[in-house]
Amino acid sequence: MNVFENRSKQLLKALTASAEKETMNYVLQEMQEVLREEMPEEEAVRTYLQDPNKPTELSTAQQIVAMDKLLECAEVNLRTLCDLIRYQQLKDAGVVNSVEEFLQLVHPDDVRDVRKEDAD
Repeated sequence: MNVFENRSKQLLKALTASAEKETMNYVLQEMQEVLREEMPEEEAVRTYLQDPNKPTELSTAQQIVAMDKLLECAEVNLRTLCDLIRYQQLKDAGVVNSVEEFLQLVHPDDVRDVRKEDAD
């Protein structure tokens, strides 16, 4: 294995670990807002999400909230990725020249809301 392959594998491992940590932080934070006093231990949530088919100490309600928040996080990430691909395609085609133009074209209502908040 050459140096480039080793570094690529190290980078992939680091990015994977970072993404897992970010996702877990999101899930735990969102679960805390919903469950409050019924919030399970972090390790129990982590174990459940790594293999939801195994027996777990989480209650059914906790399992539902954990999975819902995991799916919510995945949805946000997928939408972001799709927008990045759309932006690159539209920019390459010369339809837009900046992120601001792209956002105004693809999400005009969101851009108006942000401008209105900035004006207040």
